[in-house]
Amino acid sequence: MELSREEIDRFIENNLLNFSINGSGWRNLIRNMLEEFCLAGWDLNEKVEGKEKFGGLCCYSFSEDEKLNIEIQKIIRKYGALSVQTCEECGKKGKLRFVKGWDTTLCIDHYIKEISVINIEGDNILINDSFLFKMNQIKKVEMLNSFREMRVYLTGNEKYVMLDARTPNYYLLLKSLPLAVLSVEIQNSVRLMFENLNNCEICGHLSLWKDRCLRCNEEPWQNSFLEDYENKTEYIKQCQMLLFIDQDGYEEVFTFCDKSFEKTENHRILFNIDEFEEFKKYW
Repeated sequence: MELSREEIDRFIENNLLNFSINGSGWRNLIRNMLEEFCLAGWDLNEKVEGKEKFGGLCCYSFSEDEKLNIEIQKIIRKYGALSVQTCEECGKKGKLRFVKGWDTTLCIDHYIKEISVINIEGDNILINDSFLFKMNQIKKVEMLNSFREMRVYLTGNEKYVMLDARTPNYYLLLKSLPLAVLSVEIQNSVRLMFENLNNCEICGHLSLWKDRCLRCNEEPWQNSFLEDYENKTEYIKQCQMLLFIDQDGYEEVFTFCDKSFEKTENHRILFNIDEFEEFKKYW
């Protein structure tokens, strides 16, 4: 029997409330999934339930009718796959991310809200939109791990603020610090580092310092790599493809909000789409 639009809409509205999800971004996905249930022949008296699990939409409904159940499971798999490409909060294009110990699917805008980003507004240093300290409050800064970490001590406070290079705009802050807050032994080293940065052929920023890029953390080509790579071009190409795969979301975040380093002119991406698709199969 053919269902009326009114019957389908009523079924959808009645079952939307049975889905336990974190935001409103999947509501249209769930609506479409429930409509496909109806069109496949689902009994409208049977409740459909689901929830977010491991960052994706899970629905455990099944039918004792074997033929119908095959169609229902296809629909469930289809929308489960679509959910990990859709931001749970707003419905925009998203990707599966790891936030505060949980898998979640977020667009870049909502992901940025969940992680720490250093922002400099005049004399004020903020983490996201939260005030951290004023530049003129800094008593001293200790540098650790080859300048990749800093301890910031503030006037009138025995505790320190710990910051590291995994936080966007970390090097922008380091570059902005008055040299006087650094120990005499490293003042010159920090100054020379920023004055002598070179182009990184991998990520395309003026961020290469000695044997490592401060932005993408890759090493520049050296002849010892010939043991593992055919030539320099092949090495750079593979490093670039790994950046594009961006398994931990690091590159996407830094492209979106890090202002520490200038982009270089005439930077070349050395791989094509076919090479990238083939490379992705192994990662």
